[in-house]
Amino acid sequence: MLQGLSPNKRFALNVLLPAVYFVPLAVAYFSPKHFGFGISRLMELGLGLGALGVILWIVSTVNLGRSLAVLPGADRLVRRGIYKYLRHPMYLGITLTLFGLLLACGSTFGMIYLLAVVLPLNFVRIRMEEKALAEKFGETYRAYRKATFF
Repeated sequence: MLQGLSPNKRFALNVLLPAVYFVPLAVAYFSPKHFGFGISRLMELGLGLGALGVILWIVSTVNLGRSLAVLPGADRLVRRGIYKYLRHPMYLGITLTLFGLLLACGSTFGMIYLLAVVLPLNFVRIRMEEKALAEKFGETYRAYRKATFF
């Protein structure tokens, strides 16, 4: 699916896909705040989940090293660090970060955007990545998939 893309289209996707994650944060930042939707415990929970998400996001990025890419495809199968236990910790980290920060800000738009845009995009990307990895690494990837969660 992505093999036939021109270099310009690949570059555009490499820029636009990550930008999708920042839209709800920008809107939440510039919109009037309703912290924790008026419930201080929700704001505290949101900040905690957001911090956990950022940590997971950073750890997964470090563990990926040179294998980090926006578009699906891989030159090697990463099975160290957090990837020993989770196949998609970066998507989980991104989702937790956004959910936590949007919850802390009390952003209704952000929550809707997360459910309507970010989560479906992440699931499409996961399916594309898993297909590419299964095609490239075959039984080695299938065994890794059985041994890990999400």
